[in-house]
Amino acid sequence: MNAIPAAAIAIIAAALDDYRQTTPTHQQTPRGAAERATEYLLSSGWGLYIPHSTQAPRPRAACPHCRVRHLITAAGRIRRHGPHSNPCPGSGTPAYTPVGAPGTPRPTHHQEQT
Repeated sequence: MNAIPAAAIAIIAAALDDYRQTTPTHQQTPRGAAERATEYLLSSGWGLYIPHSTQAPRPRAACPHCRVRHLITAAGRIRRHGPHSNPCPGSGTPAYTPVGAPGTPRPTHHQEQT
């Protein structure tokens, strides 16, 4: 586990202290305290880091030309790849991903029956 820098702890402590003093006791919630601490941290220049391992896998599909798996765009096409001056001919082709592959939508009940 990474140690939290002393400066960040001081900012969180100040935010919680401010929250306790400015918010009536009957309106105080853990979420409200967390939001105030987040507000103070962001305004002090601290940012949020999400490790790569917690991010959802992005869907990929094999290029029909070079056979390498590339990212799929939001439009459902294989992402442009290859040298900028001479992209792979398979760039931009519709992506085929097997049902159940990570990041692909599950078929609806109607689609499963056909």
